[in-house]
Amino acid sequence: MSSKKIDSLETVVNYVQQQLADHPERDFHKAMAAALAGEKREFPVMHIGHLADPSDTFLPQGELEIPEAAISDSRENSLARELLGKLEPLKMLNPISLNFRLGKGPGTLNTCFGIPLNPETMNSPAYTKSVDEILSQPPPNPQTSGLMPEILEKISIIKALTPDTLKIGRPDLQGPFNIAHALVGEEALVGAYLNPVRFHQLMEIITDFWIQTVIMLKEVIGKERETVEDRVVKIAECSVNLVSPEMYKEFILPYDLKITKVFGAPGIHTCSGPHVFYATLKNIPEIVYTEAGYIACAVAGHTKVDDALAALRGKPVLLNIGQELPEGKELETILTDCRRYFETKRLLFSYTGMHWRKKDRPLIRDIHRAADEFFIQKNL
Repeated sequence: MSSKKIDSLETVVNYVQQQLADHPERDFHKAMAAALAGEKREFPVMHIGHLADPSDTFLPQGELEIPEAAISDSRENSLARELLGKLEPLKMLNPISLNFRLGKGPGTLNTCFGIPLNPETMNSPAYTKSVDEILSQPPPNPQTSGLMPEILEKISIIKALTPDTLKIGRPDLQGPFNIAHALVGEEALVGAYLNPVRFHQLMEIITDFWIQTVIMLKEVIGKERETVEDRVVKIAECSVNLVSPEMYKEFILPYDLKITKVFGAPGIHTCSGPHVFYATLKNIPEIVYTEAGYIACAVAGHTKVDDALAALRGKPVLLNIGQELPEGKELETILTDCRRYFETKRLLFSYTGMHWRKKDRPLIRDIHRAADEFFIQKNL
């Protein structure tokens, strides 16, 4: 627990903004903006972390001390605590962004279809419904269903109490098929073939609601508060890893394309799945970003970075490299990716040592410093 307390939201805002100014090498927004534009950046701005393990009770010592919020107004205190929490990655020399978050993770939009979240399972839907049950109920209202009133209220509070320099990120909206899978479970994986008409009706309702929600949130948040990330609409395709490329192209792609007609070229979250990587790259015109990297237990395998770069050669597509680090070859793996940056500027980096825990934080920071120094020196 920190011994320093801050008793006003204005002071917290000034404090976190000063921390970001003092650590330009950790500014995620600047790094992403440069990567999206294919422009040179001064720092790698990479994330290197350890596995989050609930049983890991080790208490690290000597790390950056972050003040606590102690504000009498509960709304201001809540926002202040969230902002101060944005500085936590600095303890591990990792990137920070000062944008506020909305919703409750991947399950957020599922609540709009009448399914509550279970906080004991990281806010996953508490249960599923059948396709017929979803289709028998009225389409959800983007402003009044599920968590949306709570989200809209928070946006209003943020805009009333904080300056425009602090951005507001859209909640995790997933993608139409991810939502369908969360809503109806296994029926989403076979329903397209058992009853294609009903499946298309389900995807149509979900996609229309998804589009209406993004339009509404963009308007309410406002361009002056929009994050760099949210300038591009992201479609999360995790569950596409569970179906064939043929099923994706016939039954899911039409709804991704419907989104692109409204918002322009999207970014794609592939969960590193190879067939998702290639199917979306081939069939969605001018995607803005995609993903690759070694993930040991990926459901459908992983997309190798070299393969992804070969497929993207000559295309203005940002590649998010997200990799699990092999034990004993952590720095070697990271430096290999750093060298790739000097062939294409459209790269971002994120790594996890699955064998690392909190006790390994000093080692992780040493590896981070070495990787940063390598990048900076080679980038001169």
